[in-house]
Amino acid sequence: FFSTRSDCYIMAVTIDSLVIDMNQMWLILCAVLVFFMQVGFTMLECGSVRAKNVSNIIFKNVLDAVIAILAYWICGWAFAYGGDPARATSGTKTNTFIGSGEFCLVSSGAPEPAVYASWFFQAVFAATAITIVSGAVAERITMQAYAAMAVFMCAFIYPVVVHWVWSAQGWLSAFNTDSATRFGTNGMLDFAGSGVVHLVGGTSSFIAAWILGPRLGRFGTNRESIQHKQERAKIFRPHNRCLASLGTLILWVGWYGFNCGSTLVIANGASFVAAKVAVTTTLSAAAAGATCMLTNFFLTHTLDIDATLNGILAGLVSITASCSLVEPWAAVTIGLIGGFVYLGFSRLLVMLHIDDPLNASAVHGAAGLWGVTAVGLFTTANNLSSAYAVANPQKYGLFYGGGWEQLGVQCVGWLVILAWSAVLTALLLLPLKRLGHLRISPEVEVMGLDDQEHGGAYMTSLAQHEEFPEDPYPMKDSFAYPYLPNTPQNFGVPGYLPPMHY
Repeated sequence: FFSTRSDCYIMAVTIDSLVIDMNQMWLILCAVLVFFMQVGFTMLECGSVRAKNVSNIIFKNVLDAVIAILAYWICGWAFAYGGDPARATSGTKTNTFIGSGEFCLVSSGAPEPAVYASWFFQAVFAATAITIVSGAVAERITMQAYAAMAVFMCAFIYPVVVHWVWSAQGWLSAFNTDSATRFGTNGMLDFAGSGVVHLVGGTSSFIAAWILGPRLGRFGTNRESIQHKQERAKIFRPHNRCLASLGTLILWVGWYGFNCGSTLVIANGASFVAAKVAVTTTLSAAAAGATCMLTNFFLTHTLDIDATLNGILAGLVSITASCSLVEPWAAVTIGLIGGFVYLGFSRLLVMLHIDDPLNASAVHGAAGLWGVTAVGLFTTANNLSSAYAVANPQKYGLFYGGGWEQLGVQCVGWLVILAWSAVLTALLLLPLKRLGHLRISPEVEVMGLDDQEHGGAYMTSLAQHEEFPEDPYPMKDSFAYPYLPNTPQNFGVPGYLPPMHY
């Protein structure tokens, strides 16, 4: 077929070059899809907050795409994957805890061919981690505190976890070929980030919401009447479910870039893994959404779109770690359980009076923890071989006869990720709270951040300044009227409810 041996060589080189180009283009396109998830997060959060804070939540999401990515460029990539080629060949002992080298993407040697595509893909993942937090602290955090949180998350908290689990040197990494420095036979298996991205963001969301405290008037006294609880819930409900629904569906689409793109390549058989990932991702999301919709209907006899939307997201988070490792029936099971995990944790937040407007800690934190755990239960030997190139795996899912080891490694993994994220988030936010730089003033919170910080409210409501109705069934003691007058001295009192600035 070829006239000379040199023609064969040229053709082989050309094919190899095309494979490299194809893989890099695949990674870039998937990264664009993940970056487009910022649009979904923005719309979801805009629809879920009150109208008086829409401009503020848009600004925070734009801030994620600007400051956070710059922070990841300066040192986030270095701490996550820092593998300066000159340093890597010098015989220096690798660090299993944190990376170093390639700060600002500067290398002392020739950069690897795929480094720029890899950086872009990982940078948009980092932006996703901090965007999760923005919903949990909505409507009450100062802009400077949120900016500090965004920088700290993308520059240090998130990259260190990435190094543990996804780098070639991390102590939890399945890609670490040195069994002496790797924890467990396979390491922690988290294909696309249930733990690395979502548990980190969800845990930070929970701690941030707890330290910040609830929005003014969000919770009443324990002896509050049922009617007042229902009226209170109406005040804080999402102001635009059209935006919230559209944002959720955009996130679902972007999740295919998140999960399928985590194959990192598309040639040489990886397309089969990517296709299976698309199937398991879709099934889990659908199962979790149906679970939340039907369960909520059974309990309240209403078709709650908010529960359904969050259920879809919980299903997507739940399958992210195991999307390449499980069979379709297991994906449905994981999504179904993920829906119940979300419902249970979201109700626990209300019981604890922890105000998370987007339920980020339930959707991303609790479901992310479940997703990491599910790997140790449902992973098959064949899927482990296909996704991670493990020859003759001995340790895999418990339900498939792979023993308890992988489940134990997964539990250790989510435990250290949870502790790391919680402690560092608290170390950043508690001093800010002590100094008075964490939360906006009560007056600004009542009037709305758009009016006070962004040049005027973007959206208004005919219901502005509407007062809360009196309780038709007052209690016969000092708690008879749990809703206190709208005067400055009552700001922050548990029974106080501000005027209805939608």
